[in-house]
Amino acid sequence: MFAGRLTLPGAALLLAGLLAPGLARAGNGVHPRTPVLWQPEPACMTVVDRTVDAKLVFGYTIPYEDTELTADEVLDSRRHQFIGFCRGHSRQEPLPVWLTDVDVAAAAAKSLIDPADVDAEDVFETSAAWKDCWFRITGDDERRPITFVSAMKPVVWDTTTLPVGAYVISGYTWEPPFNIWSERSGVVKVIDDPDPTKSPPALALTNGEEIKYGDEVLTLVGCVDAMDGSTISGYWSLTTSDALDWQMFAENVPVSGDSIELDFMPPPEVHGEQIAMKVEVVDPMDRRFTAHLNTLATILPPKASETGGCEDTGSTFIGDPGCSGGTTSEGPTSGPDGSSGPEGSSDGAGSGTTGPGAQPGGEGGCGCRSAAGAPSALLVGLTVLVGRRRRARRSAAAGTPSS
Repeated sequence: MFAGRLTLPGAALLLAGLLAPGLARAGNGVHPRTPVLWQPEPACMTVVDRTVDAKLVFGYTIPYEDTELTADEVLDSRRHQFIGFCRGHSRQEPLPVWLTDVDVAAAAAKSLIDPADVDAEDVFETSAAWKDCWFRITGDDERRPITFVSAMKPVVWDTTTLPVGAYVISGYTWEPPFNIWSERSGVVKVIDDPDPTKSPPALALTNGEEIKYGDEVLTLVGCVDAMDGSTISGYWSLTTSDALDWQMFAENVPVSGDSIELDFMPPPEVHGEQIAMKVEVVDPMDRRFTAHLNTLATILPPKASETGGCEDTGSTFIGDPGCSGGTTSEGPTSGPDGSSGPEGSSDGAGSGTTGPGAQPGGEGGCGCRSAAGAPSALLVGLTVLVGRRRRARRSAAAGTPSS
């Protein structure tokens, strides 16, 4: 299954080059960036109790070794690094692609970029949106070669100096000018006291790629760690404008136990669109945390078989299961690569790879029920990539936060 996805990064990089002609001059510009693969899949909720041990040890793998540098690359190109963040972000508003101005200067010294073209918001060191919210797990001088030997070594995160709270981990592929991110699924909660009143809430979503018909319920599922009396609220946003405009579809639903389910019935305005989704948890002390869906959800028009319009099913690239010549009655068929992981991911549900040159990836009601996963669609993934690149450039120019 993985081999079927290896052709996607090349297409993604080609699109990235077309969208950013100023960066396309790099000799390795169309070389697929090698992501961090989070296998086996991490737990949804990881609690680090510093009264027991302040260190979190985790692992990763790689799809293949990648060490053959071209002459125009920086000396330490094609390496992996690991960063923790105090919050998640929407895939429609990607992370900055540079850590420091030192990295920008290193790329400029190789004529890979013009530093004057790099916006301050696209560098973590100078980003107002991410100030005091990013933490190195491994240092800039500890970036690992993309080899199987390096990937076999555990990653150790010393959380001793971190504020108590929830964190999201991402792997960073350093290969300027197209550095990419590979988000680790789940959430890490750092505590100093097992009493839930002593730490803010944590939340993660575990949905994979979501493709639903307009008359189907999309159920957001995940895990939560919060004190009694906490509530969750769900939001969606169209992705057709420059900024996300979050609309609430479920409000102050009581948290019960350590798992969540929120049903979203797509309103008419999202039929035939891709949408961003997120869930926020708030505890009685007004402490909160937001988890974002790791991919854009695709909402197809309602099934024509339900409205007597089967003759119009040719207008969508996924057939109607209830019409002659359509797919099975259980839902849309799988995409051309037969995969079912999230857009931008390489390891199944719950992780995504983002950044320039990344490889792909009225109100509704609220209730509780399960919903079957939906298949992957190559066309959707490439469409999202183009939209993400354009939106990333607009957001960077405007200094748009990605919360």
